[in-house]
Amino acid sequence: MNARNPSKASRRNSRRTGRVLVLAGAALLLTAGAAVWRFGHRASTGAGGPATNGSSSLAHLGGTPLATNAASTNLSSSTNDPTALVNEGTTLFYQGDAEGALRKYSAALKLNPDDEEIHFNLARAYSVVGKTNEAIQYYNEALKILPDYAEAHNNLGNLLVNLRRHEEAMEHFSAALKLNPDNSSALNNLGRCLAQLGQTREAIAQFTEAVRLHPDYLEAHFNLAAAQSVLGNFDEAIQHYEKVLQLEPGFPPARDGLERARKKKDSARQP
Repeated sequence: MNARNPSKASRRNSRRTGRVLVLAGAALLLTAGAAVWRFGHRASTGAGGPATNGSSSLAHLGGTPLATNAASTNLSSSTNDPTALVNEGTTLFYQGDAEGALRKYSAALKLNPDDEEIHFNLARAYSVVGKTNEAIQYYNEALKILPDYAEAHNNLGNLLVNLRRHEEAMEHFSAALKLNPDNSSALNNLGRCLAQLGQTREAIAQFTEAVRLHPDYLEAHFNLAAAQSVLGNFDEAIQHYEKVLQLEPGFPPARDGLERARKKKDSARQP
């Protein structure tokens, strides 16, 4: 296993230099009661994909991590090879079989309990199957092993926001941003947390920086539009709703938000 995995120092460095482009899911919608929607180009549940041992820098760049060896396509490989088990789990995860992925990751963890990537993958899979407490547990375990694991901080923060544990969530988003100030996902997620606390102007600052860093960041544009609308800045709201619809035509919450913003703008003009 050690021969196939980079050292913790090299993994740490790769995470500091790698931009997390999309860790969506929990931060998709700012407004309560908005419609559930599955984007054509990204999954709408959870945050961040599993890491494949030996390719951690790829695993967190928004793309689908691929298994790192030929054995990964054969799901009957040796149960004594944690790398193969992780790769098999990731294959199952992206085939929609999170429960199967959990079994593979759990078997890998028994063989290599000090691998933060395996803890991260378990947390991600538990989150997808709706077992939030278990997901939180494994993100925390990953962070015990590697405290500067920015993606784990970001994903854990999202789960805590969903539980309305806002102060704890902000600590993790802040930790992710300290490690990588250009992490547009953590900026968006921190903005979402601030918005839920009623700190709309502060949230707008985070969303604005997120879209500056990542101009096609759909979720941040949507959140920024919703926040601007809350403050009555309808021109800005319309601009960002329109951007969302350019990126994802027909997205119902953006379409509805745009219609509302235009009506409120017209109403504000009337004497």
